[in-house]
Amino acid sequence: MKFDAQIENSEFRPELERLIRMTRNLRIYGIMILLMLLFCFLSLSVYAVMHRKVCLMSYPFYSDIQFENLGFAGIFLFGLIGIFILIRFNNIRGKGLIIYEELTDEIDWSRKRRDFTFKPPLETKIVIREFLKSTDLPFTSGANGQAFYLVLYFVFFLAGIMIKILMI
Repeated sequence: MKFDAQIENSEFRPELERLIRMTRNLRIYGIMILLMLLFCFLSLSVYAVMHRKVCLMSYPFYSDIQFENLGFAGIFLFGLIGIFILIRFNNIRGKGLIIYEELTDEIDWSRKRRDFTFKPPLETKIVIREFLKSTDLPFTSGANGQAFYLVLYFVFFLAGIMIKILMI
């Protein structure tokens, strides 16, 4: 992994490198969480349409029943994968926030000392801010975004169950 020269020469290099990796992982996981939610929505849509089609026919076609069951399984499969990725996102976010707090405390502490004062390089500030921006999930901001996505996953789970129960 190639880093900027100022980061390579920084006394906080290991922490900055770790924050850079965490930033990349958080962005990837954020996109994956959104994709799993979209796949849940598509699976729910397919499931609802196919379930209605099978229920309205006088005799069900075998392939339609399989496609309907695939939609039902997709809701739960994509939902569970999304929740596991959300948990992983939260773990990385928590560890990164600890590094962020310690790093900013150290930078602030060294600026307050009389015998050793320095201004952190711009690259260090950029790495820290990029990490903070990556802790938000797509289309949300703050820590409530994770709860929002978790609630949406459970709504899809419940919607799938309700379709199964109400359309029998």
